[in-house]
Amino acid sequence: MAEQSIDVERVVREVLAELRLAADAPSSVEPQPPRADSPDTSQSQPEANAHSDELVVGSRVVTMADVDNRLEAVKRLVVPPQAVVTPAVRDELRRKNVSLAYAEPAEGEAAGPLRLAMLLAATSFDPAALIEALRREGIDTAARKSDCLIAACDTLAGELSRPETLGVLLTSQPAAGLCLANRLKGVRAVSGATTSAVDDDAASVGANLLVADPARNSLFQLKQMVSEFSRYGPRECPRVFHERLGP
Repeated sequence: MAEQSIDVERVVREVLAELRLAADAPSSVEPQPPRADSPDTSQSQPEANAHSDELVVGSRVVTMADVDNRLEAVKRLVVPPQAVVTPAVRDELRRKNVSLAYAEPAEGEAAGPLRLAMLLAATSFDPAALIEALRREGIDTAARKSDCLIAACDTLAGELSRPETLGVLLTSQPAAGLCLANRLKGVRAVSGATTSAVDDDAASVGANLLVADPARNSLFQLKQMVSEFSRYGPRECPRVFHERLGP
């Protein structure tokens, strides 16, 4: 029995010694990669902020959950190209005087599937600054000019027959442009009277063409209207109007 007791005590001492060594030694276990079935949270986590007064959010749909209690001392919110920013977030940004910016697409990365066809007719407006402002928000477009409003509407109708395409008509004759465009098959045009009305009007008919007079709006207002019009991409025509307004 004495021999058995001595053996047990020796084993206990050896185990305790090994445990102490293991606790003192640095871990040699490498981190394991996440399992294939583990949820990927990388898209919902905010990226590191480049500046202390800038909040960078990586979500493709930016909601209040992404910014709640995080806007103190922030002057600018940066979101991915063509991210959807909910109206509640936009209202909160305005309330706290925080500007909204869209990150530049990574080199070689497409900004998104949306095509925005812009035509100018019967106007002397120079679209260069508007195009640059839209590109900073991840909306890539180029503008063409036409001397004829009728021809411009015909051209836009052809563009809108292509997949994932929206159109913008800038003209000093918005009422005529609206009427002419809406007589063409597959075109559902709304006027850009105010920024706040664009989204509601576009949703009500599934609009694919925005008509606006650049002489009646500032550059900032035009940019806001086109951004609001474009942010949901091409919309379906509501079922109630589909027989009359649909393709």
